[in-house]
Amino acid sequence: MNSEKITAQEKEWIRLLESHSPVDVLTAIREIRNKGSITMLPFMFKLLNPSVNEIIRKSVVMVVSEIKVQAAAPIIVDALENMNLGEDYTSIVAACWQSGIDFSSHIPAFIKIFTEADYQTAVEAFSVIEEAILNAGNDMKSKCIRLLKEMNDRISVEKYPLYKELIKVVSVEEG
Repeated sequence: MNSEKITAQEKEWIRLLESHSPVDVLTAIREIRNKGSITMLPFMFKLLNPSVNEIIRKSVVMVVSEIKVQAAAPIIVDALENMNLGEDYTSIVAACWQSGIDFSSHIPAFIKIFTEADYQTAVEAFSVIEEAILNAGNDMKSKCIRLLKEMNDRISVEKYPLYKELIKVVSVEEG
């Protein structure tokens, strides 16, 4: 992240988020939530590990679920793909569909999550895909159908009925 683009307020939030004081961290999260700085998302995602107080982790998930800024989508998807979000991973996937942000340009990432994650996370990824496909263009829909069909042999027996339903949802929306 380019430090010249970080405001004095954001620097203070980073300091608070990186402190080991739960009160300071929660204060920063509350302020970020109220003032809406998506620049702080990567710093908040770093708090999603088991050693961090559960109230702090739930506060981060709540912020993500309440975001309405479209520019947050690639930041959230990047965290899902590249950060270890631990036991909060499923909650962040669920926060994606709860937020109402359009993830239509990121459907392949959620197909990967659907394929590789446990059943509960797959259900949450299904919900994101189901919402996002409504805004996807025909090229993206075709790409998603191809990707899903390629994943056929990698779907667990437990998730297979959900997988078949997901193919129907993506296929019905095509065209």
